[in-house]
Amino acid sequence: MNRSVKTYCRICEPACGLQAEVRGEGADAEIVRIVPDKDHAGTRGFACHKGLKFNEVHTDPGRLNYPLKRTNRKGQLPAAFLETDWDSALRDIAEKLRTIRLQYGDSAVAGFMGNPTAFSASAARAVPAFFKKLKSRFFSSATQDCSNKFAGSEAVFGTSNLHPTPDLDHTHLFLCLGENPKVSHMSFMSLADPVAALRAIVARGGRVLHINPRRTESVTPATGEWVAIQPDTDLYFLAALIHEIDQLGRFDEALLQQYGSNVQQLRDFVSQYPASRVAGVCGISAAAIEKIAADFSSAESASVHMSTGVNMGRQGTLCYWLLHMLSLVSGNLGRKGGNVYSPGLFPTARFGRARLENDTATIRWQETEFGTLREVLGALPGNLLPDYIASRQEPIRALIVIAGNPLLSMAGEEAMRRAFPQLELLVVLDIYRNATAEYADYLLPMADWLEREDINTLGLGFQPRPWVQLAPAVVPPKFQRRSEWWTLARIEQLLGLPSLLDDEYPEPLADADRLLAASGLSLEALRQSGGEAVAVAPAAPETLFSQGTQLPERRIDCCPPAFADALVRSEALFEELQCSMGGLKLVNLRTHYMHNSWMQNIERLKRPNQLTNPLHISPDDAAALNLCSGDAVHIRSDHGELQATIHLDETLRPGVVAMSHGWGNQQTPGMAVARRHPGVNVNRLLPAGPGSFEPLSNQAHMTGVSVELSAV
Repeated sequence: MNRSVKTYCRICEPACGLQAEVRGEGADAEIVRIVPDKDHAGTRGFACHKGLKFNEVHTDPGRLNYPLKRTNRKGQLPAAFLETDWDSALRDIAEKLRTIRLQYGDSAVAGFMGNPTAFSASAARAVPAFFKKLKSRFFSSATQDCSNKFAGSEAVFGTSNLHPTPDLDHTHLFLCLGENPKVSHMSFMSLADPVAALRAIVARGGRVLHINPRRTESVTPATGEWVAIQPDTDLYFLAALIHEIDQLGRFDEALLQQYGSNVQQLRDFVSQYPASRVAGVCGISAAAIEKIAADFSSAESASVHMSTGVNMGRQGTLCYWLLHMLSLVSGNLGRKGGNVYSPGLFPTARFGRARLENDTATIRWQETEFGTLREVLGALPGNLLPDYIASRQEPIRALIVIAGNPLLSMAGEEAMRRAFPQLELLVVLDIYRNATAEYADYLLPMADWLEREDINTLGLGFQPRPWVQLAPAVVPPKFQRRSEWWTLARIEQLLGLPSLLDDEYPEPLADADRLLAASGLSLEALRQSGGEAVAVAPAAPETLFSQGTQLPERRIDCCPPAFADALVRSEALFEELQCSMGGLKLVNLRTHYMHNSWMQNIERLKRPNQLTNPLHISPDDAAALNLCSGDAVHIRSDHGELQATIHLDETLRPGVVAMSHGWGNQQTPGMAVARRHPGVNVNRLLPAGPGSFEPLSNQAHMTGVSVELSAV
């Protein structure tokens, strides 16, 4: 008889509750199907097709199942690998790491952590701790999608872990910038079925405004209105909203006096960008901007949120700052229906406290051969990874990549293809032999989320309706797959470093147990619940001020001094935008049938119209260039070029083209389905190396890049 095991999805942030139907026991156990958990305390039966189809990843014949050791020379493609055993592989890796550290120093070793690691509570703790013990350099995919938010909140609130979420259940007006909730299910906002929440706002007489260069799948008469904005101009749109609210005399002066500092400096900055000045650059009329400002500031309650479409611009940190300021000055921060702090089972804002000087957050800058840099959450700019490998002063000699695919997920593919063979050691821990793995010396097969115990700590601080779930392993790891924490702990042992495996009863979720104690829960109690999700009482909106902000006197820095250079740069970028109006700007395109680069090997997601990633272009722009749907075009930027076919897309505003990332698997033999439908790597068009990222946050510039098209 089949049995049901409760679990939750670990592909994107809502962490939808699931039930896996399992046949057999122990090593013979097989997953028959995955269905939504209708009784789940947090997600209430909602789940998307990606989680429901994950068994196809779990059983994919292309999965990594055994440790592999390279047998041909570095850089030779395709790579040749031979199966080996775990003990031999880890001993060899540890010996090479020991030799490199002794010969070149600790900084000769580096790590790269990819996005899926954040969805594993044990790995999210173990990976940074491992590289900290080695005193090595560290890179993260966060600098490709969200590091601006950590840098922004650190400066404004004194902690990188305070990210007020929109109270969609009670808001009357919601601004949604650079986000596609229907496809990506939102980020820094763990809410199942966010589109249902948007429908509810409209149904009760409220408004939703989608600020985006594209009319996304999230925009319907039932879910809100589309306001078409030019890419990479959101900073000036937000500044104009705040300025116009100030001109209307609608700043919440009492709230600002109680909690704000440097308010006049904020006023001075936004005064440079009235609606009349920014309208041309943003592509939104001055009257429309003034109307949005008036409506936002007069609404019974209003909230605002932004995601990767804004993060990936050249000024993501300043945009996040002004997003917080829009909520604050209008009196909607820490207020029902506005933007609120939802700590869940533990007040996470206590973590990530900023280093203070004169009651303001300060940045530790370091002089390097690539300019003056900082680390964000311990990570250097990902766009400099190949530069650090090829460095003349202190090159990286060994790189360990965990759940990442930098070759396709970041800009600079050609530079990385030149750099990876220079490494004396490249180790990849993953579930697939991906494009990056073709350069590896060792591939180590990782367990997937159906094969490990886990707890949803990623949602802390992001859940409007908080819940916690300790999910058991649905089935034991197949073949010789292992977990990240065990793999790294074993390497630590072999290097003579303190290791979790030194304990008689290792507990990889020990940190989570300490968090649970704050809510009167424990791992033991959750384990006895059989995988049931437990609802956690939501905090009062005012908690944002009493528990969230970490600056002295619970104040909020309305214009952080650390932003001084960036504010000067913003005016220079504005003038540049004024001079370069016209032409085509490239943005990223999300799709239901891909998730970054690691779900590209699923046959059932290869629908007839999803076999490649064409360049989407508006019919007007195509006509002006004398192009038709399906035509092959050369796409050029100042940073690279590629060839693709075009797809006419009426959802794009004129002047904007869009393309999905994560493709380009022509040289990835380990992923057979992806190689049959390789597509092209749009990131070849993006800037890489020094100057290609925002200095405040290390966030890569990945949207709003100027391109030119010509027929093949």
